[in-house]
Amino acid sequence: LDPNFADKIRHIRDPKARMAMVWSHCKTKTVCEPDDPKEEGAEENEEVKKGHGGCGHVQPQIRKEGLKLFVQYKKPKDDDE
Repeated sequence: LDPNFADKIRHIRDPKARMAMVWSHCKTKTVCEPDDPKEEGAEENEEVKKGHGGCGHVQPQIRKEGLKLFVQYKKPKDDDE
């Protein structure tokens, strides 16, 4: 996750250019990154990094043609069917 990504797209005023920037950043993401597990020995006074609620599941490949979006799931490598 790029912490500066929001700052990069915040200054793009053209909606098409902003969407193109978001699309190019997100098209390579294939897994919903899970949050880091909490450490049992960590003190409660420590500042806890706020997570985004990631689930860890594989994300589909999304293709766009004009205004249409198509979702395509890849078969897992260990799937025998």
